Amino acid sequence: MGKHFSESRTREEAVAIHRQRVEDAIEYFDKYKDTGEFFIRECPFCGYDEYEEEEKFQGRYGVARCKRCNSLFVNPCPSQTVLNDYYAHAKCNSMLEKIYTKRDRKAKSEILDSRVTFLADFIDKIHKPEVSLLELGCSNGSFLRKIRRHLEQSNVSKKVRLIGVDTNPEAIAGNSDSSLELHYGTAEDFLANYEGSFDIIWHTELIEHIISPYNLFVIARNKLCRGGYIIFTTPNEYALESRSLSYNVPRMLACSILPPMHLNAFSTLNITTFATRCGFGVVSIETPGKMDVEMLEMQKENLNNDLAKRIVSLADGDKELVQEILAATGASSHMRCVLKKL
Repeated sequence: MGKHFSESRTREEAVAIHRQRVEDAIEYFDKYKDTGEFFIRECPFCGYDEYEEEEKFQGRYGVARCKRCNSLFVNPCPSQTVLNDYYAHAKCNSMLEKIYTKRDRKAKSEILDSRVTFLADFIDKIHKPEVSLLELGCSNGSFLRKIRRHLEQSNVSKKVRLIGVDTNPEAIAGNSDSSLELHYGTAEDFLANYEGSFDIIWHTELIEHIISPYNLFVIARNKLCRGGYIIFTTPNEYALESRSLSYNVPRMLACSILPPMHLNAFSTLNITTFATRCGFGVVSIETPGKMDVEMLEMQKENLNNDLAKRIVSLADGDKELVQEILAATGASSHMRCVLKKL
């Protein structure tokens, strides 16, 4: 069985980050619980306003299940004031940033390289002499630089404009590639005020974090060219790994419900509902993960179903086959979605 998880972080780092995430979550809930900074919202996926209450996260944050689309989301939801404070000062975020920085500096990264190849191939197939790509949450532009280099090495003939936006001014200032157009600000504000349009809007692990992914996608749609695409990755709540572990047990990677960070549990089931509501058609929904069985093994003491327990007891060759099946059938833990503007 291949060891893919260690490319992202060590087990010790994963345990420490999760522990800190929980500590930070409790700290920020207790800090704001009596300040009016939590509010009831409609389902972020389908817009319905009736829901059932699920088990609270760490006995504090409310978790709801929509009565119409059966999706999970944090409700009451922390306000933008809470989120701004959390992302600026919570200790777990600086720990995670160090992990990402270390990964970005590697000459080869299976996770990043596969994303670069996918996007570069997608760009090459667009029948236009010039293509514009916007990355939401671009940090210092490291991923966009990888795309630029890949396109140059692949001799792609068309001109490609690479644009990014991020809320971290220090990250934007750290860009050393003059060919990239990086901007400081929120995705919503940048899109609302940008005068041009884009062929592709790209983001990774973003929409599970925001209060209203619907509002973001409506704004993004208005800034896409006719027939433009929004391509993104996000955790899959209907993955075997996600469904075999409670959001209240220690996790190697952040699960779909982990407030105040992860507020919305997207899945292979609710993406189509969400896309249609936002004015998009679904081109593809894939789960090209490689770490599910490995993560089940690392968390076997907390597994809550017999199927997962049987999988971790299989021989290595059989585990490899199970992992391939999970990826091919939409049951891996992370999704890659391609939506087209209608």
